[in-house]
Amino acid sequence: MLKNAEGYQDPTGEKVFASVLKKQPLSEQDAKSLSRIKHLMHLLRFAANEFGFDIEERVILRDKQTGKVWR
Repeated sequence: MLKNAEGYQDPTGEKVFASVLKKQPLSEQDAKSLSRIKHLMHLLRFAANEFGFDIEERVILRDKQTGKVWR
């Protein structure tokens, strides 16, 4: 079992690592969408900055091709 900084057992940390390892890998289509989203977010932040704004809240996007909502 994992131990925290003080040396005590940390079951929460172990649960987190286990859940991360169980996650399914991204499909090829999701990987492409994620790449497009990263590029778009870079452009949105750049445009907002150029006009003197910051993006403060979460941006929610819906992929027109797949219909998947990205949060």
